[in-house]
Amino acid sequence: MTPVLWLLGLSGSGKTALGSLLRLYLEGQGIETAFIDEGKFCPQADVAPEGRIAATNVLRDHALQKHAQGRLCIVAATTPYDSMRQKNRDLLPLYREVWVRCSLQTLVERDTRGLYAMAAHAHVPGLCGLTDKFDEPRRADHIIDTDRHSLAESYLQLRDLALNALDTARHWQRMQHALLPERPLPAARMQPAIAL
Repeated sequence: MTPVLWLLGLSGSGKTALGSLLRLYLEGQGIETAFIDEGKFCPQADVAPEGRIAATNVLRDHALQKHAQGRLCIVAATTPYDSMRQKNRDLLPLYREVWVRCSLQTLVERDTRGLYAMAAHAHVPGLCGLTDKFDEPRRADHIIDTDRHSLAESYLQLRDLALNALDTARHWQRMQHALLPERPLPAARMQPAIAL
């Protein structure tokens, strides 16, 4: 069983960059990995709360499918509401929540996609953190502050978290095998002798 690493945070915080780097590393180690990026699956996820909820459901379902195929899943998605994250915890096996945190001031300065400038002129309604709420994650397994750490430093934190999650998953599998009772092999049936 492999973990699901869910990178959440505001637009421009670095989720996609970090997820892409981690996928390249894991695949280089021979680990089958699926990288599920909200921007590619649901490009309109910033439009309205209903759209975000629907988009997160799609991403979660896709992660479950890839997980069932034995792949480690990395999901990069804003995931702004507590209810979304709780559903993740309820449904995703070996779920690890990573808050890619960055101050709003830094995000407005970066504005990698121009969303904050458009939201300031009412061209993007309901932008999380600006014109729509972003519930501060209270149960994140790890927090990466991308306005305090470089991309390389942030990536190393995420890589170490992923390797630790993989070790935990392997340990869990070993424990499961150790606790399962051994099944006796079926006794070989004696074939009757053929009279000549």
